[in-house]
Amino acid sequence: MKFSGKKASLLALSGLGLALAVPAAPAAAAPSVTTVAAGPSAAPAAGYSTSCATGRIESIAANLPIRTYPFIDAPLITTAQKGYQYNCVQDYYALGDRYTACGVSGANGWLLIDFGSQIGYAYMTCLKDV
Repeated sequence: MKFSGKKASLLALSGLGLALAVPAAPAAAAPSVTTVAAGPSAAPAAGYSTSCATGRIESIAANLPIRTYPFIDAPLITTAQKGYQYNCVQDYYALGDRYTACGVSGANGWLLIDFGSQIGYAYMTCLKDV
């Protein structure tokens, strides 16, 4: 039996014990949130909070979205205006979608805003410790 083209190439590869890797289709999954306990660190040069060190933060941006998950397309809880202050989960942050905000590009750190019965997530680059 004689084969040509792609079939011949595949047979030749299989004869050598080589396998072709076919990437699997990504599985649909529920949102996964990575929450990190922040360790001791120096204050950031940019002047924004990296971990809610004081338990209270202030928005340094107008129209800052606070969302249900740390994803840019997650449902909106509220929108903070410049100067608004919130309680936050002290010494924690979440890793989520990347964003560009408040002069920082490609950031993915989100602070956890404590609304009592609900936790919201906001761009850490637009919040400062109070």
